[in-house]
Amino acid sequence: MKISKSYYTKVLLLLWLFLSVSCSAKESSTEMVLVGSTPGDHLIKTLLNIPEATKVDFIKWNLVLNSLSNNQNTFQLDIHFGESQPNTLGFKNDGEKLHFEGTYTVAKNKDVQTGSEIYQLESKSFSNKLSFIKISENLFHLLTPQNELIPGNGGWSYSLNRKVPIDPGKILISSKRSESKTLQIVFDGRTPCQVIANEHPEMNVGKSCFKLKWKLTLLKDSVSHLPTSYVMRKVVYNKPRDVSGKWAIIYGIPTNPEAIIYKIEPDKPDESISFFVADENVLFFLDKNNEPYTGNEDFSFTLNRRMK
Repeated sequence: MKISKSYYTKVLLLLWLFLSVSCSAKESSTEMVLVGSTPGDHLIKTLLNIPEATKVDFIKWNLVLNSLSNNQNTFQLDIHFGESQPNTLGFKNDGEKLHFEGTYTVAKNKDVQTGSEIYQLESKSFSNKLSFIKISENLFHLLTPQNELIPGNGGWSYSLNRKVPIDPGKILISSKRSESKTLQIVFDGRTPCQVIANEHPEMNVGKSCFKLKWKLTLLKDSVSHLPTSYVMRKVVYNKPRDVSGKWAIIYGIPTNPEAIIYKIEPDKPDESISFFVADENVLFFLDKNNEPYTGNEDFSFTLNRRMK
């Protein structure tokens, strides 16, 4: 039986398609994109090889993590940084930009906090590894070379947020306990507005609100060191609003028995605000389900301890 040339052509085409699909499957990858804005202090400038003399108020991050099926994990990091342009979310003279590429690993690290996953990024352009701890599936936080959470400031935190959040968003790490006897602790920071305002209509903000400024002062009894009262300042449209009341410490929640929670106004469920205590310097806002909020490219739902 004579086989036509067109038959051979079809067979070769099918074989090529099969091999192409097979190779693509072997090299398939999953992509995770993290975004956020962080301070630009000495430590992070050193890690990113930004000259110390460069004026950096904050850094915008776009980090793409590619996890390949052949166990080769790669990343691409784009940062935009410079001196803040007043009354905007941008930079004077459009700032500067840098691009980095490299590989990363994911590992459990008992020296940090129970249940934690540490993402370590390596690049020839870094002065040292960049490490992040996974707080939830949607929230990551930068670590020092000593694997401590880096505290931010009143403007920005060192949190990065999954650009497209996924479920679940439950807390994945334990709280790091502190033996501090300090009777007054102050945290501050800036967060997105609308997400938290939707759960707290008592905030009475309009649709144009895109950020909130916070200052939280927690007070403890001088003898028992138990929580007594708090003062919270929320700045909306550059207008400060002060509220005060009681607060409580909760040890363990159903989804995470190792979590420590600070709860503001525990006797007013509709108005209460909860924070996950990552360590003594960093707090994360929690929603009504005790899951960390996911921020955006400009602000995270993180408060940082004010250092004297």
